[in-house]
Amino acid sequence: MGPRVAALLIGVWLGVLPVVVDASSDSTARLEQLRQQIQRLELELERLKRDERGILGKLERLSAEIQLREVEQQAVKLEVDSVRESIAGQSASLATLREAQEQRRTYLQFRLREQYKAGENHWLRRHLDDSGSSTGGEGIRYASFLSSRDARILSEYRESEATIEVERKKLLGQEQELGRVSSELVNARKRLRNARSLHTTRLESIRTDSRRRETALAELRTAADDLGDWVGGFQEQGRRPAGAAGLDVRKFKGLLDWPGRGKVSSGFGTQIHPRFKTRVPHPGLDIEGSFGSPIHSVFEGEVVFAAWMRGYGLTAIVDHGSEVLSIYAHASALLVESGERVDAGQRIGLVGDSGSLRGSFLYFELREVGKPVDPARWLRPR
Repeated sequence: MGPRVAALLIGVWLGVLPVVVDASSDSTARLEQLRQQIQRLELELERLKRDERGILGKLERLSAEIQLREVEQQAVKLEVDSVRESIAGQSASLATLREAQEQRRTYLQFRLREQYKAGENHWLRRHLDDSGSSTGGEGIRYASFLSSRDARILSEYRESEATIEVERKKLLGQEQELGRVSSELVNARKRLRNARSLHTTRLESIRTDSRRRETALAELRTAADDLGDWVGGFQEQGRRPAGAAGLDVRKFKGLLDWPGRGKVSSGFGTQIHPRFKTRVPHPGLDIEGSFGSPIHSVFEGEVVFAAWMRGYGLTAIVDHGSEVLSIYAHASALLVESGERVDAGQRIGLVGDSGSLRGSFLYFELREVGKPVDPARWLRPR
């Protein structure tokens, strides 16, 4: 083999390098968020089971279980996607390693045939005859270069064989993990379907049974009173300061951002309950929204409540100072915690149907000095 052919094969081999694919940090962070949500929902579900009372209590327990199963399904689906992505990256990396190994094998086989044809000490014998010439010296140096190159590539070939076997076993393990999480995803979806089916059955039994319907409505009124008591107790703690920038929310009356993009299906004041067809007090707005769409804070402030509230499901309450509070209920997930400061327009949750008797929507209230006020007069015209 001449210098040009050897250089060509070495160059081809050096041009094939393994590609390492990094796992998505976004997916890892999202999975951690979902796991934290699962922990909080599990605790909330246990609390609801302990405190369960009345028709509303049973419905809320089922609603909380639905929320838990929803998040479980999301987490497992994310795991499935992550494992699939990892398998794709591992497969590509293994293919690249094998391609590089094939280049080494081709090179070594070629060198072996060359040496077999030329006989032992071929390079030395050819150039020792010309040892006095510049060509002879160059040939000896080139033979020495090829000898060390052959030894190094042979060593790398052996090491690469071991690496390929390790990577192959990793890939096999990932494929087994994919089978496990895929099976768990099927189970998670089944648990979610069962929880939804039972919740729907309970709701229908309330709708068709007048006695249960009246009991549920009475419990909803009690829940509304409980919310009022919570707000009153909070107000008694003393007037809170305005926003961090010293802005007085009252000066922005009629200019606040909307908490959701959907249309208003039920306005402020006495309304006909959409499921029970009975007149009920309605101190806020029902804003339509698809499940999982964002909920935004209408103004800067401090989150003073972020948990499950009887009759309202997952609920966030933001204190805007000047004795003005905003309330966001029936979320599928809360993205903030109590004590956290938020900016105007910041995402604080996702629309859902937790604690809802009519499906997915956002219930929004504004309270000034503890009393409900018409949010439409505070929000900017649309």
